[in-house]
Amino acid sequence: MQEINLIEQRLPEIYSMGYVPTLRKGNTGVGYTLEELFDIDENNDSGADINGIIELKAQRKGGSSRTTGFCQNFLWNNRIRDIIKKYGWLDGEKPHRINFYPSLRVDKDSPNGLKLQIVGQDLNIVSEKKILATIPLAIVEFRFRQKLNKLLLVYAESKKINKVEHFHYNEAYLCQYPKVNKIIELLIDGKLVVEPRCYLDTLTGKIRDRGVAWRLKGEYLKELYGNVKKIV
Repeated sequence: MQEINLIEQRLPEIYSMGYVPTLRKGNTGVGYTLEELFDIDENNDSGADINGIIELKAQRKGGSSRTTGFCQNFLWNNRIRDIIKKYGWLDGEKPHRINFYPSLRVDKDSPNGLKLQIVGQDLNIVSEKKILATIPLAIVEFRFRQKLNKLLLVYAESKKINKVEHFHYNEAYLCQYPKVNKIIELLIDGKLVVEPRCYLDTLTGKIRDRGVAWRLKGEYLKELYGNVKKIV
Protein backbone atom coordinates (compact mmCIF):
# COMPACT_ATOMS: atom_id res chain seq x y z
CA MET A 1 0.00 0.00 0.00
CA GLN A 2 1.44 3.35 -1.09
CA GLU A 3 0.26 5.14 2.07
CA ILE A 4 2.20 2.72 4.29
CA ASN A 5 5.23 3.05 2.04
CA LEU A 6 5.00 6.83 2.41
CA ILE A 7 4.88 6.54 6.20
CA GLU A 8 7.81 4.13 6.40
CA GLN A 9 9.88 6.44 4.20
CA ARG A 10 8.88 9.84 5.56
CA LEU A 11 8.79 9.20 9.32
CA PRO A 12 12.52 8.32 9.64
CA GLU A 13 13.26 11.51 7.68
CA ILE A 14 11.15 13.56 10.09
CA TYR A 15 12.81 11.81 13.04
CA SER A 16 16.27 12.72 11.68
CA MET A 17 15.28 16.40 11.57
CA GLY A 18 15.45 16.55 15.36
CA TYR A 19 13.55 19.38 17.01
CA VAL A 20 11.43 21.40 14.59
CA PRO A 21 9.58 24.62 15.51
CA THR A 22 5.83 24.46 15.88
CA LEU A 23 3.84 25.97 13.06
CA ARG A 24 0.89 26.77 15.31
CA LYS A 25 0.68 27.87 18.93
CA GLY A 26 -1.36 25.91 21.44
CA ASN A 27 -2.47 22.32 21.91
CA THR A 28 -3.08 21.61 18.23
CA GLY A 29 0.46 22.60 17.21
CA VAL A 30 1.87 19.10 17.61
CA GLY A 31 -0.58 17.59 15.12
CA TYR A 32 -0.70 20.51 12.71
CA THR A 33 3.09 20.69 12.44
CA LEU A 34 3.34 16.97 11.70
CA GLU A 35 0.63 17.24 9.04
CA GLU A 36 2.62 20.01 7.38
CA LEU A 37 5.78 17.88 7.47
CA PHE A 38 3.78 15.15 5.72
CA ASP A 39 2.30 17.75 3.34
CA ILE A 40 -1.22 16.85 4.44
CA ASP A 41 -4.07 19.36 4.13
CA GLU A 42 -5.80 19.98 7.47
CA ASN A 43 -9.02 18.02 7.50
CA ASN A 44 -12.10 18.05 9.69
CA ASP A 45 -14.28 15.78 7.60
CA SER A 46 -15.36 12.20 8.16
CA GLY A 47 -12.49 10.58 6.29
CA ALA A 48 -8.94 9.72 7.35
CA ASP A 49 -6.06 12.19 6.91
CA ILE A 50 -3.66 10.38 4.55
CA ASN A 51 -5.44 9.85 1.23
CA GLY A 52 -8.60 8.94 3.14
CA ILE A 53 -6.88 5.70 4.21
CA ILE A 54 -4.80 6.33 7.35
CA GLU A 55 -5.72 8.66 10.21
CA LEU A 56 -2.86 10.65 11.75
CA LYS A 57 -2.77 11.42 15.47
CA ALA A 58 0.12 13.20 17.21
CA GLN A 59 0.64 13.80 20.93
CA ARG A 60 3.23 15.40 23.19
CA LYS A 61 5.08 12.85 25.31
CA GLY A 62 4.17 13.01 28.97
CA GLY A 63 0.94 14.86 28.24
CA SER A 64 -2.21 13.82 30.05
CA SER A 65 -4.71 15.25 27.59
CA ARG A 66 -7.04 13.09 25.55
CA THR A 67 -7.17 13.12 21.78
CA THR A 68 -10.29 13.11 19.63
CA GLY A 69 -10.72 9.72 18.02
CA PHE A 70 -13.73 10.75 15.94
CA CYS A 71 -16.81 12.97 16.09
CA GLN A 72 -20.38 11.71 16.00
CA ASN A 73 -23.53 13.46 17.16
CA PHE A 74 -26.32 11.97 19.25
CA LEU A 75 -30.02 12.32 18.50
CA TRP A 76 -31.22 14.81 21.11
CA ASN A 77 -34.71 14.33 22.55
CA ASN A 78 -34.93 18.03 23.47
CA ARG A 79 -33.86 21.18 21.69
CA ILE A 80 -30.13 21.68 22.19
CA ARG A 81 -30.90 25.28 23.21
CA ASP A 82 -32.91 24.00 26.17
CA ILE A 83 -30.22 21.46 27.08
CA ILE A 84 -27.57 24.19 27.19
CA LYS A 85 -29.75 26.48 29.33
CA LYS A 86 -30.51 23.74 31.86
CA TYR A 87 -27.17 21.89 32.06
CA GLY A 88 -24.63 24.47 30.88
CA TRP A 89 -22.61 27.00 32.87
CA LEU A 90 -21.52 30.62 32.42
CA ASP A 91 -18.18 31.20 30.72
CA GLY A 92 -15.67 32.66 33.20
CA GLU A 93 -14.18 35.05 30.62
CA LYS A 94 -17.25 35.70 28.47
CA PRO A 95 -20.23 35.94 30.84
CA HIS A 96 -22.69 36.33 27.94
CA ARG A 97 -21.90 32.75 26.94
CA ILE A 98 -23.43 29.60 28.42
CA ASN A 99 -21.03 26.72 27.81
CA PHE A 100 -21.96 23.07 27.43
CA TYR A 101 -18.72 21.09 27.35
CA PRO A 102 -19.30 18.15 29.72
CA SER A 103 -17.04 15.07 29.80
CA LEU A 104 -19.40 12.11 29.99
CA ARG A 105 -18.62 8.56 31.12
CA VAL A 106 -20.70 5.43 31.48
CA ASP A 107 -22.50 5.19 34.85
CA LYS A 108 -20.55 8.10 36.36
CA ASP A 109 -22.22 11.46 37.01
CA SER A 110 -20.56 14.59 35.65
CA PRO A 111 -20.54 17.78 37.80
CA ASN A 112 -23.74 18.92 36.06
CA GLY A 113 -25.50 15.61 36.74
CA LEU A 114 -25.19 13.88 33.38
CA LYS A 115 -23.85 10.43 32.53
CA LEU A 116 -23.84 7.79 29.81
CA GLN A 117 -25.83 4.58 30.04
CA ILE A 118 -25.74 1.54 27.77
CA VAL A 119 -29.23 0.09 27.36
CA GLY A 120 -29.51 -2.82 24.95
CA GLN A 121 -27.94 -1.70 21.67
CA ASP A 122 -28.10 2.03 22.45
CA LEU A 123 -25.90 4.52 24.24
CA ASN A 124 -27.86 7.22 26.08
CA ILE A 125 -27.06 10.53 27.74
CA VAL A 126 -29.19 10.68 30.86
CA SER A 127 -29.97 12.99 33.74
CA GLU A 128 -31.34 10.97 36.65
CA LYS A 129 -33.87 8.77 34.80
CA LYS A 130 -34.51 11.14 31.88
CA ILE A 131 -33.00 10.24 28.50
CA LEU A 132 -31.70 13.43 26.91
CA ALA A 133 -30.07 11.89 23.83
CA THR A 134 -29.38 8.51 22.27
CA ILE A 135 -27.27 6.84 19.59
CA PRO A 136 -27.20 3.21 18.40
CA LEU A 137 -23.91 1.53 19.28
CA ALA A 138 -23.79 0.23 15.71
CA ILE A 139 -23.34 3.83 14.48
CA VAL A 140 -20.51 4.40 16.98
CA GLU A 141 -18.76 1.27 15.70
CA PHE A 142 -19.28 2.35 12.08
CA ARG A 143 -17.75 5.79 12.73
CA PHE A 144 -14.77 4.16 14.42
CA ARG A 145 -14.14 1.95 11.39
CA GLN A 146 -14.71 4.85 8.99
CA LYS A 147 -12.33 7.29 10.68
CA LEU A 148 -9.82 4.99 12.38
CA ASN A 149 -9.63 1.86 10.25
CA LYS A 150 -5.87 2.47 10.03
CA LEU A 151 -4.09 4.81 12.43
CA LEU A 152 -0.64 6.37 12.58
CA LEU A 153 0.00 7.36 16.21
CA VAL A 154 3.02 9.63 16.69
CA TYR A 155 4.58 10.94 19.92
CA ALA A 156 6.85 13.96 20.17
CA GLU A 157 9.25 15.35 22.76
CA SER A 158 8.51 19.02 23.35
CA LYS A 159 10.76 21.85 24.51
CA LYS A 160 11.06 25.62 24.22
CA ILE A 161 13.88 27.06 22.13
CA ASN A 162 14.07 30.87 22.16
CA LYS A 163 10.56 30.86 23.67
CA VAL A 164 9.17 28.88 20.74
CA GLU A 165 7.89 25.32 21.23
CA HIS A 166 9.77 22.71 19.21
CA PHE A 167 8.89 19.06 18.60
CA HIS A 168 11.01 15.98 18.03
CA TYR A 169 8.79 13.29 16.54
CA ASN A 170 10.70 10.28 17.83
CA GLU A 171 8.15 7.49 18.42
CA ALA A 172 5.45 6.24 16.08
CA TYR A 173 3.11 3.27 15.66
CA LEU A 174 1.08 2.07 12.72
CA CYS A 175 -2.15 0.51 14.03
CA GLN A 176 -4.23 -1.81 11.83
CA TYR A 177 -7.07 -4.35 12.05
CA PRO A 178 -9.48 -2.60 14.44
CA LYS A 179 -11.23 -4.59 17.12
CA VAL A 180 -14.68 -3.02 17.06
CA ASN A 181 -15.86 -4.79 20.23
CA LYS A 182 -13.17 -2.92 22.19
CA ILE A 183 -15.13 0.32 21.72
CA ILE A 184 -17.79 -0.92 24.14
CA GLU A 185 -15.15 -2.08 26.63
CA LEU A 186 -13.41 1.30 26.61
CA LEU A 187 -16.73 3.04 27.16
CA ILE A 188 -17.57 0.82 30.13
CA ASP A 189 -14.07 1.24 31.59
CA GLY A 190 -14.32 5.04 31.34
CA LYS A 191 -11.36 5.24 28.97
CA LEU A 192 -13.48 6.52 26.08
CA VAL A 193 -15.12 9.81 27.01
CA VAL A 194 -17.95 11.55 25.18
CA GLU A 195 -17.78 15.36 25.01
CA PRO A 196 -20.56 17.52 23.52
CA ARG A 197 -19.10 20.89 22.49
CA CYS A 198 -21.49 23.82 22.15
CA TYR A 199 -22.44 27.12 23.68
CA LEU A 200 -25.26 29.67 23.61
CA ASP A 201 -24.51 33.35 23.09
CA THR A 202 -27.15 35.10 25.19
CA LEU A 203 -26.52 38.44 23.44
CA THR A 204 -27.31 37.18 19.95
CA GLY A 205 -29.29 34.06 20.80
CA LYS A 206 -27.06 32.06 18.46
CA ILE A 207 -25.76 28.57 19.20
CA ARG A 208 -22.30 27.34 18.25
CA ASP A 209 -22.34 23.56 18.01
CA ARG A 210 -19.05 21.83 17.19
CA GLY A 211 -20.53 18.36 17.52
CA VAL A 212 -19.79 15.53 19.92
CA ALA A 213 -16.18 14.40 20.28
CA TRP A 214 -15.25 10.86 21.31
CA ARG A 215 -11.96 11.25 23.13
CA LEU A 216 -9.34 9.00 24.73
CA LYS A 217 -5.62 8.90 25.48
CA GLY A 218 -3.20 7.61 22.87
CA GLU A 219 -2.27 4.61 25.00
CA TYR A 220 -5.90 3.49 24.89
CA LEU A 221 -6.12 4.05 21.15
CA LYS A 222 -3.60 1.25 20.65
CA GLU A 223 -5.90 -1.13 22.54
CA LEU A 224 -8.39 -0.85 19.68
CA TYR A 225 -6.19 -2.66 17.15
CA GLY A 226 -5.15 -6.21 16.49
CA ASN A 227 -1.82 -5.21 14.95
CA VAL A 228 0.42 -2.40 16.24
CA LYS A 229 3.76 -1.92 14.48
CA LYS A 230 6.45 0.47 15.74
CA ILE A 231 7.82 2.59 12.88
CA VAL A 232 10.38 4.73 14.75
